[in-house]
Amino acid sequence: MMGHGVSASLITAAVGYWVLTLAAKEKEQLRKVGYVVGLLIIVVSLLGAACKIYYQVNNCPPGMMMGKRGGMACPMTGKPMSPPAQPAQ
Repeated sequence: MMGHGVSASLITAAVGYWVLTLAAKEKEQLRKVGYVVGLLIIVVSLLGAACKIYYQVNNCPPGMMMGKRGGMACPMTGKPMSPPAQPAQ
């Protein structure tokens, strides 16, 4: 499942590069705006891809969130989670 988010981010980065190439053909003010928008798209896309990869590498795979004692564990820290509150009777 990791490939879908990363590939979408990389495609978006390519769109940002395309915006940069289009901006290079424009006149002064529009060129500056195009460069800013294109660079912003590229930076956000690459950061998104890096975060997606980091998250997938450093967390448990789906279905593997069971703690050592059989309870649920937080996927971010690995610490046991408190059991759900029992309803009052």
